[in-house]
Amino acid sequence: MKKIEQSKPSRYNLTIQRLKIEGKERPNRNDYIQAFGLLPDFVLKANGILSAELEEGNLGVLLRSHRDAFKAIKKWIVHFVCNANDSLTTDPPELDLGWEFDYKPHAEESWALLNLCEEIFQRDQFGWKDSIASLLAAEIWFSCEFERLENTFQSTGILGTTPQRGKHQSCDAMSKQISSDFNSIPSRRFADASAFEPNEIQTWDSTEEAIRIHAEKIAQLDTEFCHIIYSNYIKIRKRTIRSIRNNPNLQVATLEKSGDLFVGGKGKRGKSQKRSKSKKGFCKEK
Repeated sequence: MKKIEQSKPSRYNLTIQRLKIEGKERPNRNDYIQAFGLLPDFVLKANGILSAELEEGNLGVLLRSHRDAFKAIKKWIVHFVCNANDSLTTDPPELDLGWEFDYKPHAEESWALLNLCEEIFQRDQFGWKDSIASLLAAEIWFSCEFERLENTFQSTGILGTTPQRGKHQSCDAMSKQISSDFNSIPSRRFADASAFEPNEIQTWDSTEEAIRIHAEKIAQLDTEFCHIIYSNYIKIRKRTIRSIRNNPNLQVATLEKSGDLFVGGKGKRGKSQKRSKSKKGFCKEK
């Protein structure tokens, strides 16, 4: 018999990023998908930075690359939305044949995340609908992608100087953690928060972790959700990470304190790294 491990009492809070559209009281799902293409500027604005202030030098090069990436990913997501009920549709040539094709796996993972948020939202084990007025599943998805990009900006020198690991190392560690979390779902029991005093429960603000914990909780209660819906998302996420890891057109780029742009090379792990003034196709972290 497998040993059941009880998770430590903890709580991850959603941090919702809401669009404000003039003349529209409540943005809808499509509004958030369209806004995804402008996510780098939303993150900068939320951190009190005007994008015009970062247009010069290597910082401008790095920022423009992120903008290009998110515009490309949004195009793919729009394509997926328009063909959601047609499994035989072909990729549009303007995306399939150019540099934007490199970002198709990112879009597949983001699209899968949006669908996962909608499935979680329908089941809502944690009462998110009641606790956050007029909440949309698309808002949860957009907020998670916002958080991920903000973390990327902090690790690449746009918003901070957090140390950045190499692409292969980061991807391998991420894939290993995802597998560990998913495979251990049956052997974990979530602690009942009502059995603890408020000061005994550790609390963090993390939309991405809140989504993961919510999905894992549902997966323990719903076999179909676990083995079909959540399992499929995990497969897509790991496939995306593997694609990024093995794609030489996508390299990690960071801005050093000196102002130089450091771009990972195309060689074997830990080798062929170089400094560069410009390079198309920087990684978008997942």
